[in-house]
Amino acid sequence: MTTILKKDAYKLLRQEIEKRGIKNKFVANEIGISPSYFGQVLNGSRKLSTDVAVKASQVLDLPLSIFLNKS
Repeated sequence: MTTILKKDAYKLLRQEIEKRGIKNKFVANEIGISPSYFGQVLNGSRKLSTDVAVKASQVLDLPLSIFLNKS
């Protein structure tokens, strides 16, 4: 089964947040998920969903394509 998101998409998201110096809690609140859930996504213990990736790209003004597998 092919997945839409890159295997390491959560790492890319975490790196972008760290690079900008933004609080994870702020991003989680803007996305509409709990900070604890978001923390689990960022550390890899929960899978980054496509929905969260789309919302995160909007909140951070990133191209969604950085999270997507090449087709």
